Amino acid sequence: MANNFVKSFFKVTSISIITRVVSFIFHIYLTRIFGALNIGIYSIASSVFVMFACFASSGFPVTLSRKIAHYDALGDFDHSNSMLTSTLVITAGISTAICLFFYLVPSSMNLLFSNPKCREVFRILLPTLISTAIYATFRAWFWGKKKYTTYSLLEFADEAFLLVGVLIIWLTKFYSTEPYNAFALANVIGDVFCMIIIVIMFIAFGGKIKKPNYGGEITSSSLPITTTRIIGSLMSSVVALMLPSLLVHGGMSLDMATADYGRMSSMVLPIALAPNTIIGSLLVIMIPEIASLVAKKGKTAANGKIKNAMIFTALISALLMTIFISAGEDISIMFYADERAGNMLVITSMIILPLVINQLSASLLNTLGREKKTFISSIISSIGLILTLLILAKAIGIYAYPAALLVYHSIGLIFNTINLKKYTDISLSYLVVCGLTLAISIGVGYLVKLIGLSYQQLNIFGRVCISSIISTLIFGVFALPIVIKLKKHRNAIISKNSNK
Repeated sequence: MANNFVKSFFKVTSISIITRVVSFIFHIYLTRIFGALNIGIYSIASSVFVMFACFASSGFPVTLSRKIAHYDALGDFDHSNSMLTSTLVITAGISTAICLFFYLVPSSMNLLFSNPKCREVFRILLPTLISTAIYATFRAWFWGKKKYTTYSLLEFADEAFLLVGVLIIWLTKFYSTEPYNAFALANVIGDVFCMIIIVIMFIAFGGKIKKPNYGGEITSSSLPITTTRIIGSLMSSVVALMLPSLLVHGGMSLDMATADYGRMSSMVLPIALAPNTIIGSLLVIMIPEIASLVAKKGKTAANGKIKNAMIFTALISALLMTIFISAGEDISIMFYADERAGNMLVITSMIILPLVINQLSASLLNTLGREKKTFISSIISSIGLILTLLILAKAIGIYAYPAALLVYHSIGLIFNTINLKKYTDISLSYLVVCGLTLAISIGVGYLVKLIGLSYQQLNIFGRVCISSIISTLIFGVFALPIVIKLKKHRNAIISKNSNK
């Protein structure tokens, strides 16, 4: 069982890393071609679009995957298939209703965007609501059936079809003077292709559609997660719409404020959130596994998996933090030719650890059926995020964004940790690892930053490589004793339990 878990994790992680690398390289190219201003326009519109997409293609698919794993573990396959159909009807219906509303009442978009360019991008993206809802529902079926490799390959296909869409639009010269619209249309084309492929694969894998009898069950289970994710997307939209205005109020021009938001949202955060690849891979494996364990053995059966996942995520995240702190400026210049984005990356990387641990703890609570608890914590966290932006935007400019994210995830982590302890009785020793690795990461990162002054004469690629290697080695020296101590502690517990 453990070997299968590890093999599945490494398969999923390998595919996810390849997917992220392809996506990252592609977005580097787009950023260099379009520039920070055009990327900022697209980012503002797409952040609002994602908020509406959350109504149908966020909580429902996640809950569906857990339900399928749960009922399959009990041998009730008809129930699983009926829930798939119910989810498909609900998500496609919600998405269609949203699209029709905005197309029939186009003036409503004026309330969302003051910039007409953002309105046009949003209008182009609207059909993707329907194709995304259908794609996400069928992909959740593969997830719940524990077809992890196929599930991950579908994510890679999504990125590949986006690239195909961009090439089609770019080669045909559509919207050549409005690149943000070109990217939006490419997303529509790529998403429709992906939807068609996943439906064909569902049929090829023997998927079945049953009468939708469990709409109430899937809706009641999905509603807290959906609402929580809507709030998260709403916060992203609030940041996208509010932060540039706050920066303008603080003395920036509108173009400069939009460009800074574009740097942070499309250049800095995609790099800083690299550990999410690890979290995503863990959750792909863990959510169905935990759902099956809980169905058969109860909620405390997965404590070991949860603790190991937390510690592993903390170590990987802290290592990447160290590299970004030590070489952030050079990384950004190498990828984007943008020194200002590099300064943002160094500061923003310091929020990585609380961010990823909070996201992991929230997802695990949702898997354990405690969606209402994560919903409450997201409400309180969101209030902290908005207050932080309002208080700090004028004083520290664009850096109010990572500060607000830090407040949001720190509050969430406190609440989610309390609830995770309450409902699983898991040992909170992983928090000690998080604290130690956070301190080590910041200290080692700035130490290597100072060491880097001695080889500033090298080319930028050489500096990034040397800084990354030195950061990894020094971090490993400090982190290795922690890993060894944890392993000895785990072996002692196993030995003690076996002697009982």
